[in-house]
Amino acid sequence: MCLNAAGTGVAMTSVIAVITVFNAPDDLQRRSVSLLEQVDGVVLVDDGSNSIGDLPSVEGVERILLPENRGIAHALNVGVRRARERGATHLLLLDQDSEPPAGYVDLLMTRLASSDVPAVAVPEEVGDAPILRDRHTGEAFDPIQSGQLLPIEVCDRVGEFAERYFIDAVDSEFRVRAGSLGVPFLPVAGASLAHSLGDLVPLSVFGRPLRLRGRTRHVLYHAPFRTYYMVRNSVALWREQAPGHRRWMMRRSWKLAEMVVGCALLAPDAPDQVRAIVAGLADAVRNRSGRIPTATLHRVSRRRRRRS
Repeated sequence: MCLNAAGTGVAMTSVIAVITVFNAPDDLQRRSVSLLEQVDGVVLVDDGSNSIGDLPSVEGVERILLPENRGIAHALNVGVRRARERGATHLLLLDQDSEPPAGYVDLLMTRLASSDVPAVAVPEEVGDAPILRDRHTGEAFDPIQSGQLLPIEVCDRVGEFAERYFIDAVDSEFRVRAGSLGVPFLPVAGASLAHSLGDLVPLSVFGRPLRLRGRTRHVLYHAPFRTYYMVRNSVALWREQAPGHRRWMMRRSWKLAEMVVGCALLAPDAPDQVRAIVAGLADAVRNRSGRIPTATLHRVSRRRRRRS
């Protein structure tokens, strides 16, 4: 158990880390064990990939193997429920490729203790890049779910993650709902989370690397199936939340468009990216949710299949 963030020793807190897993990386066991130096327990939730069943048992690290892939939102909800059963007062949410440095949790807990209202603490830097902030309040604008530290009472107020989104925009949807209830997302000075934000693919023009001011230029790449989810779920998010959050949605949509259009124009699998955008828009119009249809997945992955 941990002392309260104010360090008075009066109240006790219990921080449980919830890590969603799909095809676990080789160093997941090491990072889970090292996390126990900062938290009171770790819950690993394998979202149907059956990739953590052979990990050695470690006291304090619990493994939950879901029978099928139902998306990160469902895996998060399962993990949060289990952490609640274990008596968690605070949750540290992490992706499988995220690694908080030593002292990270204490830093975020101290920030939460200084807030007058229930809040979510987030790192000010993710993957060596500063997070976006709201221009008016200074809060985190649209922080990724990984690295967030939140009291369990925030989950009680906001509710579960939206499983209809499956993956992508899950954190954004939760952020909007929480903000509507007056829950601030507070960037924490000095807190940096090691995290992969995607693959950087070199840009090329007529087959030659594009260089500007002496530097090779890249585009932040995501596979076409992820592009599908980004587009489909962002349209759904706009439909659900724009009436009360139009300015926020416009800024988020602009940032997303920069990334999606960059892949559509410049990625090695540009034709698949375009097909993914079209399919995502079409399914958004149909109000389709959940997992990408198998036929659509095959249609937007033609280049990958030809290379395999």
